[in-house]
Amino acid sequence: MKSKVYFIETGAGEALEGLAEKTKDLFNALEFSSTIKRGDLVGVKTTFGEKNNIGHLKPPLVRAAVDKVRSAGAKPFVVETNTLYIGQRTNAVSHLLHANNHGFTVETVGAPIIIADGLMGENDYTMPLDLPGGLCKMAHIAGGAKAAQGLVFLTHVTGHMLTGMGATLKNIGMGLASRGGKLAMHSGVIPQIIEPDCTACGICADFCSPKAITIKEDFAVIDPKQCIGCGECLAVCPFEAVKVDWGEDTDNVQKKVAEYCVAILKGKEKKSVFFNFITHVTEQCDCMDKVYKPAFEDVGILASRDPLAVEKAAVDVIRESVGEDFFQKSWPDIDYTIQMEHAEKIGLGSTDYELVDVSGSGKKRAAARK
Repeated sequence: MKSKVYFIETGAGEALEGLAEKTKDLFNALEFSSTIKRGDLVGVKTTFGEKNNIGHLKPPLVRAAVDKVRSAGAKPFVVETNTLYIGQRTNAVSHLLHANNHGFTVETVGAPIIIADGLMGENDYTMPLDLPGGLCKMAHIAGGAKAAQGLVFLTHVTGHMLTGMGATLKNIGMGLASRGGKLAMHSGVIPQIIEPDCTACGICADFCSPKAITIKEDFAVIDPKQCIGCGECLAVCPFEAVKVDWGEDTDNVQKKVAEYCVAILKGKEKKSVFFNFITHVTEQCDCMDKVYKPAFEDVGILASRDPLAVEKAAVDVIRESVGEDFFQKSWPDIDYTIQMEHAEKIGLGSTDYELVDVSGSGKKRAAARK
């Protein structure tokens, strides 16, 4: 049986109140309340974006999800984890203050905000993994995510410098891993300095959390033994003087992300739902401390009980809307489909799906599927 993916259109510049109501409509289509027990602790996973980012999902959308979880009789909380790189979200104290600055408070979202991996990423639950063709023998996930009895994933679809596409799978696998898990997924991605382009400005060294970069007289040097592969130097270099041999490195990152999805959802498969917001889509992800204009007009919101189906549907709906493969065009050196292929291989879900348009416009969309 094909997985069902529900779709609702959004208009250009549509007000947040309208988007929030459409989010609730998708909850109704998913019949979310039918699988949640009264009193269940249900985490609503989102991200607060970095300091100057404007594309991240806003508090009214999180509030819509929180209200639907509460109306089902469960106890909602908003859940996030700390980042591996240095920024506004490196530890729980800075993270919560940053969330507050971006408007995420108990009053605006209607629930407490929990940093699931602890103050500095120390709340780590380690579990064995035995998946067909798997790379990870152990998974390190945030303790708060493990303890949750259900999960709602609100994902802003973007491009991504390591995986090509950043959507539901990344929001699950990377988003709820502990610091040890994030490190394990990034290992093997070693950037290199393009010496003629480097000005020795020191920005990359300032942002390098493991202090793997030193500045020589004319250029920066990366110590491969210290580097954790987070890609932050690639993101912050203003002169494009950092490169990564994407090749197999990004393949492995994507596969590990998919495997972590299995670990995080284990025991919660029937109590989890997944939303992909195709709004303010940019080539770079929301972890970038910059303002990026959307690459194309808003398309809509997708929701499913199958994380892989909603991921594939996002690719197909975007391609149908803009007339090209946005993620392949944005990151031509990365085969972003590897994460989906591996996810299907290890049993995370199915790319064969039925798209159900609940927009009410009567417009027929292509029956995109595997």
